[in-house]
Formats: sequence, structure tokens, C-alpha cells
Amino acid sequence: MAYTFTDHYRTVRLFLRVNAVIIGLGLGLLLLIYPRDWLITAGIALGSAWTARLGGSALIGLGIGLLSASVEVDLHPAPLLAATISNGAISISLLIAYFEGEMEALHPLGAAGLLVVFVICLLTAVLSVPYIGRKAKQL
Repeated sequence: MAYTFTDHYRTVRLFLRVNAVIIGLGLGLLLLIYPRDWLITAGIALGSAWTARLGGSALIGLGIGLLSASVEVDLHPAPLLAATISNGAISISLLIAYFEGEMEALHPLGAAGLLVVFVICLLTAVLSVPYIGRKAKQL
């Protein structure tokens, strides 16, 4: 089973689950049903609400996909590739926003939250890469 001590995918499974719960379901639900005034007082200017809600819906779908991929006995390259690309894109987006100064108005708690999101997404993307190549060679 996938939950043994000899599981080669243990760290990837852990980060897939953490990412799914915190980023996919947590942040996704927050963006989908967030109280707009609460986020504005935290320093997060979202512009139009429908784009944030659309992003939240996509994150919920990503979270469900990552959770379903993490319970497979043998991780296949396709879900790992999807996790790498999606989480890499989120990490790059946050990094570009930081370098362009778009996060200057954030409350310190909001900045810390986005730092956690960045680290989780980056680790999920990076830790999945070796397993993609290894499984692709076996196919």
C-alpha cells in the first residue's frame, strides 16, 4: 500500500497533500467565498472580484487533483507533471509580483501567508521533478 515505511514517494506525497489542503482547498475556498472588505484591510487589492473567484475555483480543482494523485499506490508522471507545472507557475507569479513591488501594501500577516504559499508551491514543484523523469524512463 502507499502508506508503508518503504514508500519511495513519501516526501512527494506529503507535499502533494499539504499543497492540496493549504493552497488548493484553503486558499481556493478563501478566494472563492472571501469577504472582500476583509482582504482589502489586509492590504490585498484584488481588483475585480470575478477573477479572484475564478482563480479560487481553479485552485480547488487543483487541490482535489493533487489529493487524488497522492493516494495512488504508484505515482504516474502525468499528475506529477501537472503538479510541477501548476505549482511552478504559482511560484513564478508570486516571485514576479514581489520583484515588481506589487506586495508592498501587504499587511505583515498577508506577506507571511504568501511566503508560505510560495515555499509550499516551490517545494511541491521541485520535489516532483525527479520522479517524473524516473517514471518516464520506465514506460
